[in-house]
Amino acid sequence: MSNLKDLSTKAAQCVKCGTCMANCPIYGETLSEVTTPRGKLSLIESLASGEIRLSKRLQDILFSCLACDTCGESCPNNVKVGEILLAARKELVNHRGLSPAKRLIFRHVLSSLRAMPLFLRAGSLLQGLFLKKIPQGSGLHLRFSLPFLNKKRLIPALAKNFFCDYQPLLAQAQPEKKRVGFFVGCVNNYLFPRIGDATVRLLNRNGVSLITPSDQNCCGLMAFGAGDWSSAQKCALANIAAFETYNLDTIITSCASCAATLKTFYPQMFKDADDKTQKRVNRFSSAIMDISQFLTQELDSPSALYKTLHQQEKLPRITYHDPCHLKRTLGISREPRELLQSLSHLEFVEMADASKCCGMGGTFTITHYDLSMNILNHKLDTLEAMDVDMLATGCSGCLLQFMDGIHQKGLKTKVVHLVEALEREEGSELDHR
Repeated sequence: MSNLKDLSTKAAQCVKCGTCMANCPIYGETLSEVTTPRGKLSLIESLASGEIRLSKRLQDILFSCLACDTCGESCPNNVKVGEILLAARKELVNHRGLSPAKRLIFRHVLSSLRAMPLFLRAGSLLQGLFLKKIPQGSGLHLRFSLPFLNKKRLIPALAKNFFCDYQPLLAQAQPEKKRVGFFVGCVNNYLFPRIGDATVRLLNRNGVSLITPSDQNCCGLMAFGAGDWSSAQKCALANIAAFETYNLDTIITSCASCAATLKTFYPQMFKDADDKTQKRVNRFSSAIMDISQFLTQELDSPSALYKTLHQQEKLPRITYHDPCHLKRTLGISREPRELLQSLSHLEFVEMADASKCCGMGGTFTITHYDLSMNILNHKLDTLEAMDVDMLATGCSGCLLQFMDGIHQKGLKTKVVHLVEALEREEGSELDHR
């Protein structure tokens, strides 16, 4: 593990003050020092010095992290804890390899332009054999126990038609004021194509044409977060190739996690690449914008985006959850609120601790499901006390997490994507089934 000493040097910048402990969602549930950010950094230092050896227990500890970066946000020494842990995971995978399941998923499904759609189309046809509809619910439950999947988990049904299969390459606005690329993301493509549809309608209505290459791939975040940088790089290069043909200055996405990956993590994972590759990556990443940022910064007047509706005596109430990748990785939190506050058909209500992590963390919610849901329950308690009609968020992962938790807790609050709340027209129903 040749780069471990470099990581140890970065980890040593932590003075062990404990500020991170007050904000870490994992420590808040486990109350175990070893699960704190400073605890993990100490283990990296000890591993580099030879005081401890690499073991499965150590690997489990370094992977018991949501990568929410609340530690980095609160660190008085500006230690990049998340960046260090992600790089440490890479070293562990390089040394120990991937499990057979992760190798199959990351290297033969997620990073393949052909295998991923074929695999999920087969899943769409066969999901009735393994999953059953939930009475009065908006999802599915497992019929039989499967490894890493809790039977009580709400599982959204795969879409009958995937967004990239039916979306034309060019969705042209009349008249056209701007032209941008559209990176869809796996969840919106395969589970919730309605979010892609809402994005296209909203932008077309405001003079923005969208180019959606059908050969775009998974952003690679799951593989990157799991330490498999080679698979993540394969995804990245496929996406760059898919978009660079069209010479676009702006590429928008409706998923905060995808936006963070494309804009921030791609340059990170190619920092040791050759100059030509780095230039390609940096040009692509510099074009990426989250949809909320684009709407507020690139269009003339966000408040003029929407159809003016008749005022009602009591408007439906909506609140907002900050995705970690949007607020902490990309520094975007004002823009979604500005958009929601501009709506005439909804009353925006601020949520207490809106930026606290929901516990999703990508594969974390699969490998640590109970802990993930315990973290979410704090947010659900806040949501229940607020008595709001809708919860909006801008991350597909957060959307899935809240749908699961709200279903299990029996709350009446609907979970919607930010774009769905913005695009809603009078008389329409926000249906997240």
